[in-house]
Amino acid sequence: MQSASPEFSAVKDGDRPSGFTLVEVMIAVAIIGVLAALSTTNYQVHIERVRVARAVVEMKGLSLHLQTIVINGGQLPSSLAVVRLARNDPWGRSYRYLRLNKPPQVSARKDQFLVPLNTDFDLYSVGADGQSRAPITHPLSLDDVVRGANGAFIGLARNY
Repeated sequence: MQSASPEFSAVKDGDRPSGFTLVEVMIAVAIIGVLAALSTTNYQVHIERVRVARAVVEMKGLSLHLQTIVINGGQLPSSLAVVRLARNDPWGRSYRYLRLNKPPQVSARKDQFLVPLNTDFDLYSVGADGQSRAPITHPLSLDDVVRGANGAFIGLARNY
């Protein structure tokens, strides 16, 4: 009987070729894909929170500046263009400002009971979607960063 040639002989444990099988590579790629999807979602949520926090800080500064003008005997400006502190919100849009007269104007921001949020002036950012409506309970307004209760609240409209 002839012995089998070396290339057709059984593979011994010490002679196994090194490397990964196709199944192992596919499992590794699937795991990496799931981890990337989870981290991307968490990253986007974190970035949005940072933008909201930045808008809150900037709006507090603008609100304090406008209130200081009134305390010093001045009148509220007709637009934010007069205030040198005014800049774009974290989403690249200008902050919205409305000087309110007494009684409040129809276009004033309102809560769920349609009561105006402020009596002196409205200051808000339209948020990530760039859209807003006067009642802050409207679905397009929930992501807005608003000033309410004459400056006692500055934050997301959904939290007011």
